[in-house]
Amino acid sequence: MGRHRRGDSRPRLNFMAEPDEAPEILRITTSAVDLARLYPWLDEAGARLGITDPLLGRMHVALEEAVMNIVMHGDTPEGEQIIVRLSAGPALTVEDAGREFNPVTAPEKTVPPSDEPGGLGLKLLRHYCETLSYRRADERNILTMQFS
Repeated sequence: MGRHRRGDSRPRLNFMAEPDEAPEILRITTSAVDLARLYPWLDEAGARLGITDPLLGRMHVALEEAVMNIVMHGDTPEGEQIIVRLSAGPALTVEDAGREFNPVTAPEKTVPPSDEPGGLGLKLLRHYCETLSYRRADERNILTMQFS
């Protein structure tokens, strides 16, 4: 029992299967020095996972929008970490301890006049991501952006 015999059409079970690849993780604060680490980290982590342009470019835009939304509007406590994970799929997960905000259900703003910066972050996230999911756990926002 449990053995695969010639002519047996049942699938063979592999109990020694490799575990899922661990995600690449970046921990930053809202400081300018830390924020400058986003692009180089995503380039290096993406290369390790085999992610290339143009997908990597879309991921850059989405990650920047998600993190800058935290910095500009999240009221994140000083020194509190923002955790970014990149996993095969590919998917980016951004976690922060800022004010609760669900970008999945939030309404998009209308296009701002050209003299006012910002306002298009949600539109860009929804455009570049295949799916967005949000949850709040342990007083932290957790946004997952799936790409294809």
